Amino acid sequence: MQRNAGARRHDRGAAALELAIVLPVLVSLTFGIVDFARMFNAEIQVSQAAREGVRLASLVTTVNTPAFTVTDVTNRARLAAPPGFGIATPVTVALVQACPNTVSTPPVAVVRVTYLFDGVIWDRPLSEQAVMRCVG
Repeated sequence: MQRNAGARRHDRGAAALELAIVLPVLVSLTFGIVDFARMFNAEIQVSQAAREGVRLASLVTTVNTPAFTVTDVTNRARLAAPPGFGIATPVTVALVQACPNTVSTPPVAVVRVTYLFDGVIWDRPLSEQAVMRCVG
């Protein structure tokens, strides 16, 4: 009996020491998983914003002129990527190519949306480009 009680006395701080070693690793891993999920969500929203912008930019009227202005396309893309869980600041929208095009190039509209993701662990620029054939 006496020998067992002495062994317990020497192990009293072992659990606290193990917790002090393991806890920072577990907290970092948890924050990394949450931050990656936020970044993935922001990537999906940026991709959706590019698709919405190019969908509007690809529409042309019957006289072969763009149906919407660059401002309309930019506003539509920004509305598709609202501030929320992944998107904290407004996205940057660039209409790379609008309809109608010259004869030498295929009739497509191209919109690029960029966003600087500001995470707890990662700070990374996210960029998506969408291409759609012009329709009228």
